[in-house]
Amino acid sequence: MKRPALALVISAFLAVALAQQSAPAPTDPAPITDPAPIPDPVPAPEVPLPDLQPLPGSPVQPMPAPDPATPIEPAPVPSAPVQAAPIPATPVRTYPPIQIQPNTVQPLPAPVAPLPGTSVPAAPPSSVQTPAPTTPGDTLTLVLDVPLKLLEDGQPVAGSDRQTLVIPAERTAALRRGGVVTASLEADLRNFARKASVAPQDARFEQFASGWTLVQRDGVTVDLDKSRASLQAALKNPASRTVALSFTTTAPARTLNYFTSRGVTTFLATGQTNYYGSSRARITNIHVGASKFSDRLFEGKTFSFNAMLGNISEATGFVPGLVIAGDRTATGVGGGICQVSTTVFRALYGAGLPIVERRNHSYQVHYYDPQGLDATIYQPSQDLKFANDTGGAVWFQTDWDDAQARLTVNVFGQPRDYTVDIGRPVTLSTKPSPADRLIPDPSMRAGQRRQVDWAAPGASLRLVRSFTRAGKVFKTDTLNSTYVPWPNIFMVGTRQ
Repeated sequence: MKRPALALVISAFLAVALAQQSAPAPTDPAPITDPAPIPDPVPAPEVPLPDLQPLPGSPVQPMPAPDPATPIEPAPVPSAPVQAAPIPATPVRTYPPIQIQPNTVQPLPAPVAPLPGTSVPAAPPSSVQTPAPTTPGDTLTLVLDVPLKLLEDGQPVAGSDRQTLVIPAERTAALRRGGVVTASLEADLRNFARKASVAPQDARFEQFASGWTLVQRDGVTVDLDKSRASLQAALKNPASRTVALSFTTTAPARTLNYFTSRGVTTFLATGQTNYYGSSRARITNIHVGASKFSDRLFEGKTFSFNAMLGNISEATGFVPGLVIAGDRTATGVGGGICQVSTTVFRALYGAGLPIVERRNHSYQVHYYDPQGLDATIYQPSQDLKFANDTGGAVWFQTDWDDAQARLTVNVFGQPRDYTVDIGRPVTLSTKPSPADRLIPDPSMRAGQRRQVDWAAPGASLRLVRSFTRAGKVFKTDTLNSTYVPWPNIFMVGTRQ
């Protein structure tokens, strides 16, 4: 009985072993993919996977314990440096960047409104005072307003020479927070004061839209100490928008009284000519001659052009140029001075002064269009003279513009109750110009040829000057000019 029992036990054991070998192997669970992280400026710490329960019949694998030496921490957030926004440049003036001091008080943020039904604890008292707020867009303007002394037709009028320096709003706000005149602002103040400080200018007539005005421009010196104090006070006062700079003035040598004491308060007339195409030597002589009538006063009964001009020589600044000598064009010192005498003649003739001595050129010179209003001089024999019937002195102001080739002479004197009108020249007769003229020139090589004058027809011209008072012409006079026919003139070389 013992052997069969033992055989049954061994058979059962073998059956179980064969069953385990034929059974399928257990399968591992599929891996679970980590969820996609949500973008965020700050990296989030890793989230551990949830515990997974093994399938029935699967062996349980123990999870490894984390290494205590390497704790998992969120990545540190780098601190970005905070920089003050640069102050944008303005189209008026570029300023150096504002240097904000470390102890500058910045404005506090606006409080957040509490939710309904909640109580907000009172803020503890602070020793820091919030600066007064400034309106966005407010600028600070430095103003230098210098009164001018002006006379129009002998009557004083108000006027000023105003200069400004505008500090942009952003810079103004930064300066107000600091409350002091910074080094850069001090530099701007000094630069503005340097440019605004000018030497006195002698009184003279200036032309504005309203007409001619007698102007006295005093010298100006900005008082830096007083101006700086005014600027400092404005920075501390948020209501200030302008700063009036302090200054002192110095009168020029020639004041308004120089003119009023002589009765010279009124514009009388202008003379103008064009010298386009003139040589360099001719232009030089025009400048030298015109300067003799620039800001000059004439007092007397008879005006003489030669007397006011002075001697024509190289010692007085004149240079050799082409002149009309009899029936030919030649080289002489002061060639071109008749441009000045013709312009002065037109000014005094337009002012109504009676002619005492005047001679037109031998032929029509193209510089002096319209023809019939020219005047030649030739020292010492030929002069230009007028009788001074204005009742006082006559003031001359002369200006030239080489870019426009224009010479202008303005004359001023006492007020008068009439106007002067000059009619257009009328041609009474004319003659054709003759054949070309050739003049030998040993300084030029044989075969060379240079034109020195241009043809013009002969003519007799007349124009009328009218004097009108209260709308009625009370006097007229006539001006006659006779010109001989003139040929083209060429210099021809003879040197072998």
